[in-house]
Amino acid sequence: MMEQLAVGRAPTRARRRGSNILLVTITLGAILYEATLLFTRLLTPYRFPIPYAVPIFDGPFALMAIGVAYLCLERHRLRQDVQSAVLGMTLWVTGLLALAHIFAQPDYPGTPGVNAGVAPYFFFLSYFFALIGLGLAAHYGDRELRLSDGARIRIVIGLLVLSVGIGIAVVQIRPLLPSMVMRPGHLTPFACWTAGIANGLAGIWALWAGRTKFGSDEQSRFQPLLFITAFIWLIGLTGFFLNSYRYGISWYLAGFARPIGVGLIFVGLLREQVWLYREAHGRLMDLEGLHKAGQALVRSLDPTRIVSTIAAKALEVCGADAAVLFRLDAEAVMLHPAAGAGQVSPDFLTGLQVTVGRSASGLAVAQGRPVWTSYLRDDPGVPVPDDVKQRMRQEGLRSVLAVPILIQSGAWFGALAVFYRSERAFGDADIELLSAFGTQASVAIENAQSFDHLALKARHDAALQDFCQRLLEATDEAWILRDAASVTKSLLDADCVGIFRHDAKADWLRLDAGLGWQPGTVGVATVPPAESLAGEAFLHRRSVEVTDLARERFAIPPLLAAHGIRSGIAVPFGIREQPLGVVAACYHAPHRFSDEESRALTSLAHQTALALEKVRLYAELQARLAELQETQAQLIQADKLTALGTLLSGMAHELNNPLSTIELSVELMKRHAALPDPARARLDMIQKECERAAKIIRGLLIFARRKPPERRTVDVADVIRAALALQAPEFDLNHIRIVTALDPTPRIWADPDQLQQVLLNLFSNAVHAMRSAHGQGVLTVRSGSDGATISVQVEDDGPGIPAEHLSRIFDPFFTTKPAGEGTGLGLSLSIGIVESHGGRVRAENIAGGGVRFTVTLPVVEGPGVAEAAAPPVPQVTRRARVLVVDDNDELRGLVTEVVNGLGHEVEETASGQDAVARLARDDYDVVLLDIRLPDLDGKAIWGRLVADRPALAARVIFMTGDTMSDETQTFLTQAGRPVLTKPLTIERIRRAVNEALTAPSVREGART
Repeated sequence: MMEQLAVGRAPTRARRRGSNILLVTITLGAILYEATLLFTRLLTPYRFPIPYAVPIFDGPFALMAIGVAYLCLERHRLRQDVQSAVLGMTLWVTGLLALAHIFAQPDYPGTPGVNAGVAPYFFFLSYFFALIGLGLAAHYGDRELRLSDGARIRIVIGLLVLSVGIGIAVVQIRPLLPSMVMRPGHLTPFACWTAGIANGLAGIWALWAGRTKFGSDEQSRFQPLLFITAFIWLIGLTGFFLNSYRYGISWYLAGFARPIGVGLIFVGLLREQVWLYREAHGRLMDLEGLHKAGQALVRSLDPTRIVSTIAAKALEVCGADAAVLFRLDAEAVMLHPAAGAGQVSPDFLTGLQVTVGRSASGLAVAQGRPVWTSYLRDDPGVPVPDDVKQRMRQEGLRSVLAVPILIQSGAWFGALAVFYRSERAFGDADIELLSAFGTQASVAIENAQSFDHLALKARHDAALQDFCQRLLEATDEAWILRDAASVTKSLLDADCVGIFRHDAKADWLRLDAGLGWQPGTVGVATVPPAESLAGEAFLHRRSVEVTDLARERFAIPPLLAAHGIRSGIAVPFGIREQPLGVVAACYHAPHRFSDEESRALTSLAHQTALALEKVRLYAELQARLAELQETQAQLIQADKLTALGTLLSGMAHELNNPLSTIELSVELMKRHAALPDPARARLDMIQKECERAAKIIRGLLIFARRKPPERRTVDVADVIRAALALQAPEFDLNHIRIVTALDPTPRIWADPDQLQQVLLNLFSNAVHAMRSAHGQGVLTVRSGSDGATISVQVEDDGPGIPAEHLSRIFDPFFTTKPAGEGTGLGLSLSIGIVESHGGRVRAENIAGGGVRFTVTLPVVEGPGVAEAAAPPVPQVTRRARVLVVDDNDELRGLVTEVVNGLGHEVEETASGQDAVARLARDDYDVVLLDIRLPDLDGKAIWGRLVADRPALAARVIFMTGDTMSDETQTFLTQAGRPVLTKPLTIERIRRAVNEALTAPSVREGART
């Protein structure tokens, strides 16, 4: 490149050297002439003649100077430079001075002039200003000088004022300046000195300033004309001095010098306009070419078509022989041809690679500026690899101009290079043209890439939206993983897609779903979290992209190696900072991943994680909902039982009173020795039926869960075996085969009779269902424990329970059996028993037919107190005073009769208020007090006794037929007194009264 610059500068330097020699010769000649004139008498006969104004010469010169001055000032409007402004003003002044010279001393015998003595002043000043203007224009011509419209107006006004001043000077300045004329018509020595020194210095300075622009390029050829003009004017001025005959040939030639000089300036202006026109026309053609190329580039948004169009249009715009668009491989720091056009063979681009920093294209990308050379194969400033140089030589390419292509995102796309078969010197216009087209190309590439990116993003978003819509309806984890793998493969066009989930126990990532893997890999293959692509993403919770596994730091697991995986991207997925697994897309070849691919895979992984979490929450919700429904059903059942218990409470109270009356009446009648046997038999039957009725009431109490069970430590397996043994005859009769699986279980604190009753109810219902379905069946009984609970399962192979009846089978009086075959209380009673033990009962149909009942009981240890035999009834020898308080007249009378029969004095009352009055007034050894009284109940009476007569309160025996309500049970527990529950018997009354009379507090009261 330096050699090219040196070759380009050689002609300019030669021209400057010639101008310097000429300038030095003129200067030496002028000095020699002045010395001869002033210090010798050799040229005395040739003293300078007076320079009379010649209108035929000076008139056109003055007018041309003023006209060219106007053109220069107009030129300044466009260029805003020092040269135009200086030339305009100095030529204007020069023209005015020339006109003043004409008026002061015209060369006409009949017109002597108005001021001949000072006329040479105007003559020499016109030359001086002209040469000064040329010097300033040449020396400062390249500098900028911006003038506003106001400044231009002030300059014009100044020139007009100067014109008026010069006109006045023509008439009035004569007395102020010495005359430059001496007889017979020659210049004075003062004129020689003044004109010679001033104009000589101005001319030499103008020539010296103009020499630097002599022979410059075409754009500034106006500048060399200034040098030539100054040279001509100096010769013309010398011609006036040297010619003694005013009308000789040399004198006429000297007179033509000034018009010729102004004409040269005018010609320079015309040449500049021609050059500007040609340049503008060339630029217009370039702009038209760029416009057409730009239109061609915007017709398509296909990246492949865009790069081909760029190469073809670059060929047309620059008029090159070949054009190549290179794409940058940033990782390999290489340029690869993306498209080519022109008169080159197809093999020229095949396998072509250019290193960044080598050749014109590589240097353009490395330095970020245009690079050119006219000696492609032998330019040390543009190093070209040997293989590329050989390709250029084969194609005959000698010159190249390359510009970098920088897309708007700030990334380098590559370079655009145009080639020529001839050695071409590239100018600024060529560089600017290709740079402008390169800018258009970069915009087109950016638009194509943006459109391609948006189109790809739109496709990805549409696929992800469809995927999300499917996830909204998905409830199966396996299906979600399979769909996620399918969408990933479609989005990224991957060879293998895997969804790995973390196994916390084994601490590895298991391939749960995928596509493109060998058979038997999905669901079985695992990869370690450490030192693997998926593991890196999982451990660090960030996406990991590997362009080439062979060159990266990650180890290649056997799974990937067996499938020939070379590159991949892995994105973790999880919920609330808790990683669940990794979504990975793998390729068999190196692959560079775009931001859009990473975004799409990240979005898919996030949606997959949300879907899996939704499925987990849905399953958990379903389980909770089922549990809630079961609990709700139990609560509803409990409410039903509570309502039923309230009803049974009143029924038990009302039934216990007449039963007590009947029971006591029968026992009193049976004490008569003269009672006939038939009558005694009937009384036994009545007593038996009373006992049966009492059992029914006790069953109702158990059903209502109010009667506390009689619990002890039991083995559930023993209870099951006992129940099976009791039901064995019915099993044999109905051809029912029994299958048991009784695992050892902890012993629990329970009422074995009640548990046995629950099992018998379940066995009976199962036998009925299987007998009705097919006359035989299999009953399976299982038991087991998880440590905290014991479960007992009873299964049959009957027809099952209709779904609409499952929620009602535990309702009281609900039955699916025919009328007369069931009461609908069996299961209700069973659930009441189980719940009183703190357990639960669940029923469910079995797939294939049958029903399974599951009884769950908590493992609770009892107090461990051994059962003691009932103590004997204490004997009482003394007569006691007893008060009986009950609102039922028949029962109160019978109790009074029984107590009298025991040998005690009895008082009775039906009113609570009367009882309070009696207790306040008298002392009693025993008080039989019914809890339910119409006016003042037994609880209130007890409260007054405790407050007023605590000693008497210790002798109270409560009677009640209501042991079901929590309120009554709480009161009796807090009172701590004996309770006679109805129906009553003589034996229970005797025991209670005797125990009360033998209590220490009663004995002490009796002694007192």
